[in-house]
Amino acid sequence: MWTRMVGLRWCLMACVMACMSWGVSNAAQSAPPLLTIAAGPLASSCRFDGTGQLDGPALVRTPAKPDQASTLYQAAMQSADWSGSFTRYAMAPGANGLTQAKQAAWEAGGLLTGSASRAPSPLPDQRALHTAIVQADGTLAMVPFAWDALSPEQRAQLDPDGDGSGPQRLAWLRGERSEEGTRFRTRGSVLGNSVHSTPVYVGQSAQSQAPARPEMLYLGANDGMLHAFNAADGAELFAYVPAALFGVLHWLADKDYVHRAYVDGPAQAGDVTINGSQRTVLISGMGGGAQGVFALDVTDPARFAEQGGVLWEFTDRHDPHIGNVTSTPQLAKLRVGVHGGAPVYRYFAVVASGVNNYAADGHASPSGDGALFLLALDKPRHAPWRINDNYYRLRTSIADAALPNALHAPVLVADREGAIRYAYAGDLQGHLWRFDLGDGALSGQFDQSGPRANSPSQSPLFIARDASGRRQPIAQQPQVAYANGGGYLLLFGTGQLIEQADRDATRFAPQSYYAIRDSLRTPLEAVAGRRQLTRRTLTGDPRAVRLDIEGEAMTPDSMGWYVDLLASSTTGERSLDSGVLVNGVLAFNTMLPAPGVLQPAQPGQPGQPSTPTAPGNPVTPPSPGAACAPAHGRTYVLNALTGLAAGQSVTARLPPTPEAPRPIVAERTTRYVPRPLLLPIASITPTAPAEPTGRINLAQDFAIGIPGPQGEPALGTVHTSKRAGRLSWREVANWRQLHQLYQLHHAQRAQQAKPPQLESQ
Repeated sequence: MWTRMVGLRWCLMACVMACMSWGVSNAAQSAPPLLTIAAGPLASSCRFDGTGQLDGPALVRTPAKPDQASTLYQAAMQSADWSGSFTRYAMAPGANGLTQAKQAAWEAGGLLTGSASRAPSPLPDQRALHTAIVQADGTLAMVPFAWDALSPEQRAQLDPDGDGSGPQRLAWLRGERSEEGTRFRTRGSVLGNSVHSTPVYVGQSAQSQAPARPEMLYLGANDGMLHAFNAADGAELFAYVPAALFGVLHWLADKDYVHRAYVDGPAQAGDVTINGSQRTVLISGMGGGAQGVFALDVTDPARFAEQGGVLWEFTDRHDPHIGNVTSTPQLAKLRVGVHGGAPVYRYFAVVASGVNNYAADGHASPSGDGALFLLALDKPRHAPWRINDNYYRLRTSIADAALPNALHAPVLVADREGAIRYAYAGDLQGHLWRFDLGDGALSGQFDQSGPRANSPSQSPLFIARDASGRRQPIAQQPQVAYANGGGYLLLFGTGQLIEQADRDATRFAPQSYYAIRDSLRTPLEAVAGRRQLTRRTLTGDPRAVRLDIEGEAMTPDSMGWYVDLLASSTTGERSLDSGVLVNGVLAFNTMLPAPGVLQPAQPGQPGQPSTPTAPGNPVTPPSPGAACAPAHGRTYVLNALTGLAAGQSVTARLPPTPEAPRPIVAERTTRYVPRPLLLPIASITPTAPAEPTGRINLAQDFAIGIPGPQGEPALGTVHTSKRAGRLSWREVANWRQLHQLYQLHHAQRAQQAKPPQLESQ
């Protein structure tokens, strides 16, 4: 019996024999201009309390039942000293819309800091803080974040002046405050601020063999740590200090400290299988703090050091094509081959190369090409990184060396077994790329350090350009839906907010929102610009609260639709974050900047890299205590397939017509948040009896809004419906979610029939 094993490595080695790639050749290409990554919030929801306190990233967990309160986890920062807070609130839809409890359940920074009447919890010398040392062979070993456990190089980095203050500086980093105001700077909270990091909730594992564990919140902060908080009481269980940040940790304690980024990138966690064992892994970028990502095993947070720990760090020292990762890394299952007639799977972290991978820091990409990395989660801790063995690189070319370039997070499309078939990602030069990760489709995607394959898949699926032909940056993860006529519909907006200069009115440019159809043909069928798309037009005054939209019906040969944001070259309106798709309804937020927020400090101050070669790459810090101006926003609600109003299923409750609601198209808000909040306000219910085939229509209502102060009204309501059960024999990528809806419907019917028995379960 023949045994066949067709794996990633076989495909990769076959594909690297070709020579050219789409776009400008590397030989004739210089590196693009650098982006000065802002360390402070450029799009911030400000509190007008005179304290300079700014809202940071937030996470809303929706309840299992609509009549229960949601939970809001809100990070905030104090601009006077750049200390942070992280607070849990209850939030629920009420008579006046979305309401937030005035009383916080807990605030993690206060617990770590203590007060005159309460000792810090835990005490600084009792905190479970960890880091990693780089061993002689280049691999990592996790150690306590304690002076005696550090390597000689790390000790020297914490004592840059050689005056013997390294141990005291490390104690300050752990939360010791006895030398604040004398040797080191004073801080209002031991917890650092969070600007671009994202709170990540991890509950009980869905895997049957996983141990019980507390519900956890993970949050990166600009105190150099990724913190693990108990979701019930806010207590810190542990924190991890990436080894990649040691060269800049000493700045944190400087009395003349100027704010900079540390663990300031988004994160994601999920259940995976590593070498046959079920584990929960968290992967995080470091944003402007350092170039690269790190992975932690958080299966059992109470025994992190014994049962988990750091899996690896991957930085530009391992591969110069990785940059500042400012978009969310993801966990993915890939089919890598067949053995004995059965598919073979492997789990990876999927990471976009990010910003400034061409910064001249001694580990730079010479061309500035983007790259999508697949980093194996099963890499042994003692094994060095080896391309085409435990990591893979999918490069994308640039078209204009005069423009900055950065590849951002992809959306991943899985098959019915949960294995990734396609990845779609955009870059700052307006390219929308498709990566084919299915069986037999790896050729031409991966490369070593040499030439890349000249396959059609190295051409972009689409290039975003405004009406004048200027490229529009894509700085968000696309959303994906099934397209009419087959294939997928990729939905995304354009615009960026990475550096302070992006707020300059002289740089405002037309921005748009797109829906691009991928027919899934091989070779790739590119969408040749706006002429193949159906235009939608926003109408109304750009300063008005409400806008309308109009456009012709979609034709069979249309490859999607687009809408230009109204007067965006004047207002600066742009789309920065992914939208939300709910049963055919697309909701997304845009940002309208306010001028003059957080002016940059002068280069060369402590805590700020003064040259592009400084650790962490160019970062513009804001001035401490600077005045805060609010960024406004606009919430759009459209039919995802047509780009027109979603109809009477989406209604507004705002004046002047509260008694006669009208469809929402675009509503202006006084605060900007990255993504709309859709809060369930009714249970999933069938709209009619199930059909003989098993198909059924399920409906659910949501409130649209943004988390905020007590009594802030909701923008409106969304009535959605979805067909569940057996649709056909064709492959459905999201069949698991549809099956869950179908099961939920039957569970609700059973609950109505026998509520006591189901309640007891």
